[in-house]
Amino acid sequence: MIRMKNALAIVVALFIGFGLAACGSDSDSGSDQGGSSDGSASIEGVAWELMNVGSVSQGWATSLPNKVEKPTLEFSDGRVQVFTGCNTGSGDVEINEATIDFGPIGLTRKSCGKLANQTEQFVAPVLEGQVKYEFQQGNLVLTGKDISLVLTKAEQ
Repeated sequence: MIRMKNALAIVVALFIGFGLAACGSDSDSGSDQGGSSDGSASIEGVAWELMNVGSVSQGWATSLPNKVEKPTLEFSDGRVQVFTGCNTGSGDVEINEATIDFGPIGLTRKSCGKLANQTEQFVAPVLEGQVKYEFQQGNLVLTGKDISLVLTKAEQ
């Protein structure tokens, strides 16, 4: 019974987190790219930090726990610098109009705490191969391998 209550609490929290990510102004959700027509000018030179993770097919989303250092991505000159929540690395990328093609990402291989390791298990697989991207209310949304990552500009 306690497990059922915990599972229900997690599901409710996920839906609330997803709802908050979807809330916002009535502004156009996909046209705030600015810069070049392929979107690279808006993506490059910005440190993006993970705000929410979600499953496309299962319809859930969640924010990161406060105890987890937020994963980050930074794109510049055809490269990406990555912090997955545990490990760091970099690799080649090609930013197109609606997709980002990730080359192999070389990551360190340390083990971190349970939450950081779990976070990395959601983040790292999205950063492989061709990934769809779009802008929603100023946030960068990457979707690949049934997982969506919602990233916001990191505070400098």
